[in-house]
Amino acid sequence: MKKIFLLIILAAIVFSCSKKEEKFELFSAEAFAYSMDSGWELNASCRAKGFQQSEAANIYKAKLLFTIDLTTPDGKLFSGINNGIVDQTSKEKFSDLPIEAQIQLDSTYNAGKYILSFNVSDKLSGKNASIKKEFVLE
Repeated sequence: MKKIFLLIILAAIVFSCSKKEEKFELFSAEAFAYSMDSGWELNASCRAKGFQQSEAANIYKAKLLFTIDLTTPDGKLFSGINNGIVDQTSKEKFSDLPIEAQIQLDSTYNAGKYILSFNVSDKLSGKNASIKKEFVLE
């Protein structure tokens, strides 16, 4: 009976210590625009977690590629209005990374509700994630 009890406790410890792979996902999307003389300045950000990290000589590396699409109030899609790379190194493992963009919109963009789409690719794992955020130009 003691052996069975010991095996059950040992199995519980092994299963509780096993590492679960975290899903690559985006969260906390933000988008807001400031009116300027020549149009709008759009500030947008989100955070990524669950991406793959490489480790060599106690240095962690992560590389995310992103593009941003904009959908106008009348449904017109502007693909790739912004893009970039988040290429980070650290002595500690990353829990998440910020993705930030500043986009100039000229005066042809009218007031209304827009949708901003972040499309992110984890360069190390090949996984993709996206998130959308609505914002209003007033």
